[in-house]
Amino acid sequence: MKKLHVGLAVAACAIVSCGQRDGAALPSATTARAATAPPQCKDQRTREKYAQIKVMLKTRGGSFCIPAFHGFGGTMEYPGVERSVKLVLRSSTKNIYDEPQLGSGTPIFYLNLHFLAGTHFHTKLKSIGGLTSAKISAGQTYSAFGIVAVGHLVLMLPPCYAVATQGPYGGVLPGIGQLFSDTTITGAGYGVIEIYPGMQVSQAC
Repeated sequence: MKKLHVGLAVAACAIVSCGQRDGAALPSATTARAATAPPQCKDQRTREKYAQIKVMLKTRGGSFCIPAFHGFGGTMEYPGVERSVKLVLRSSTKNIYDEPQLGSGTPIFYLNLHFLAGTHFHTKLKSIGGLTSAKISAGQTYSAFGIVAVGHLVLMLPPCYAVATQGPYGGVLPGIGQLFSDTTITGAGYGVIEIYPGMQVSQAC
């Protein structure tokens, strides 16, 4: 494997109570928020084809910011790890690294992974936060698949599905970090998490 604002006018109009035209109702606060893209991560780098951040995974677990790109963003919880390691994350909406198609159909989002060293993930995970976008529909089901390659060793992460909830920036997919549960990354390697529409697996995130 290789290495890895919209709606501002609507939001402003809702805040200052723009005048109605021809009796049309003003957009609600919820609509205005949902039309606004998720914020960028701290120290995020954005390029034409992806957005990137570097994070340090903590032994006690926690969450990392998902680089905001083309309307996607949010956070992802992860289980604790046996030793802290650096992880480079790149968000994209296209298959920019010729990753294998892990599910059926076309992914709506790719989270490319670059582990700078190996570690083992524990199993306990808090189900808060999540990948969010106006392109994710609340109440609909989505499936997450993942893969990590360390040299010639390829590890398939256990796939799972999640039902989207409603958040301030659109639908939210919680618990995707469950893919890392009880997983051993044997060394520095590259991988990807792919998000597909529909319930393609039986295990919930």
